[in-house]
Amino acid sequence: MRFSELQQLEFPIVSQGHQADWQPALEQHLPNSSLLTQWLLDPDSLTAKLKRHCQHFSVEVLGQRPGIIRPDEAKWLTESADQEQANATIREVILCCDGKPWVFARSVFPQSALDTAALKLGQLGNKPLGAHLFAQPDLQRSRIEVSTFSAQSRIGALHQCLGYPAHSLWGRRSCFTAAGQRVLVAEVFIGESIPAQIAATLIQDNTHD
Repeated sequence: MRFSELQQLEFPIVSQGHQADWQPALEQHLPNSSLLTQWLLDPDSLTAKLKRHCQHFSVEVLGQRPGIIRPDEAKWLTESADQEQANATIREVILCCDGKPWVFARSVFPQSALDTAALKLGQLGNKPLGAHLFAQPDLQRSRIEVSTFSAQSRIGALHQCLGYPAHSLWGRRSCFTAAGQRVLVAEVFIGESIPAQIAATLIQDNTHD
């Protein structure tokens, strides 16, 4: 792992006992920053957007292996409540711009999606998931949900392990449907990212009020 400081953190970073407070992306749930809100609500590929902000884009894979769907994730991926404990593949990565961490991304998808040849989910390696999804001709995307992550959360700990000061972070998630399969993708802005820097500034402004 290139970010050796993260070896002290167990995979998955987001575990059963650390659930976010995901809310619909309505005005009352959004940050007091139009630029940060634009990042959260951007309907296009985040991978493509990150590539426009750097010379070299890369993906650091923290892990991809079978795991248990969390209840707040199951509502997107299963048809009934009694399937909440169904197995799924969990993929967690850090998206980097010019070698610096910008996004922690967590993707969850059932075995059927992993077995679907068109999606190539079992062959991702260090390639971005978004590039595969947005290449699908029948891609559909659910509404966006947003959440904050405190400095005490697992993602907050990851952010600090990478050498960044403790503060709350913003993330978003949505469910993609393609080739008859669903893939739930959550993205939290960390590190050097513009949204993370804005989030830190918002906290400082509130402190000074």
